[in-house]
Amino acid sequence: MLEDLSALAIVPKARAIAARRLSQNDYDELMRRRSVIEVVAALKSHPYFEKSLAGLGANGEVHREQLEQALSKDIFFKYESLMRYSFREHHFGAFFLVRCEVNEILAKLNLLSRGATSRYIIQMPGFLASHTRFSLLKLAEAKSAQACVSVLAGTPYAAILRSCLPEDGSEPDYLACEHAFTCYYYDFCLRKLREDVHPRERAETQQLFECEAEIANLDIIFRAKAFFAESMPPERIRALLVPVYRVLNEKQLYALADTATLDEFLQKYNASRAAAYYGERTAKNSSDADARGKSRLYATAEHLLRFSNTPQTVLAAVLCLADLERSNIINVVEGVRYGLPPEKIAAFLKNRKKV
Repeated sequence: MLEDLSALAIVPKARAIAARRLSQNDYDELMRRRSVIEVVAALKSHPYFEKSLAGLGANGEVHREQLEQALSKDIFFKYESLMRYSFREHHFGAFFLVRCEVNEILAKLNLLSRGATSRYIIQMPGFLASHTRFSLLKLAEAKSAQACVSVLAGTPYAAILRSCLPEDGSEPDYLACEHAFTCYYYDFCLRKLREDVHPRERAETQQLFECEAEIANLDIIFRAKAFFAESMPPERIRALLVPVYRVLNEKQLYALADTATLDEFLQKYNASRAAAYYGERTAKNSSDADARGKSRLYATAEHLLRFSNTPQTVLAAVLCLADLERSNIINVVEGVRYGLPPEKIAAFLKNRKKV
């Protein structure tokens, strides 16, 4: 897909899309709003969101799930608009659809693990229904993880889920499922990069995915030490880490997982190269540490969007920025909903340039 000349049109189109996203002044204005409805009204009048958020809050009320789905639909439509410039099947750009499919499978499995068997139909993204390799409606009807395997038949996901099912027929461990599907996603992304992108151009795109995976791994270790120290021994933490590395190698990452306490983890992490790259952590700043790590990801994606002329890189960068924008907006809305002052809300935002 992305080798043909038409794919080169993705680069200016993606930059034009990204140029319309929220500025720092826009965020400052949103954080000063006094109600969720005011925030949504401001977003609906912004050129980046005016189409995708039309109709949201028309009844005077906005639920978090409604906003999340509207913003997810916005990202999907931006992806579709870029894919018009390329047509080959099984291309690198399919990574985004794989991520969408994996997210929906995990959303269903998470609900099953909590006993909310029928809730998926309420949050099912209708805009995805004609684009997934399995039926979202049938996924919604599934009453167990075993039933989900049948729904996923004919896709790589069936074998992944089947490998997670306990032999006694009980529901699988959700965290094990999340790990298996996340590993598949990153393996797909990196494999498609090797197949579709010239080695000279591959490294910059790979950087984005490796940073994203590494941040997620560090967050898993931090949360395990901070909140689940007794129930998550080192071997359990290791089993949940995705084998993708950027700043730290496998040995260094496992050494962090093997620390006995949160304090030991923080001491070892803050002395590592990762702290210099993603920002230091303390026992009291889990949300701030997340924002700092994602800010590094934001800065990386923005740099690649601005300076790369490789369609695959620019596509991955603009979608990464859109996803971080979505997270920022949800944090602003939730901060305003609970009456937090702007400076408190700002600590959760993931577009700060300096880490």
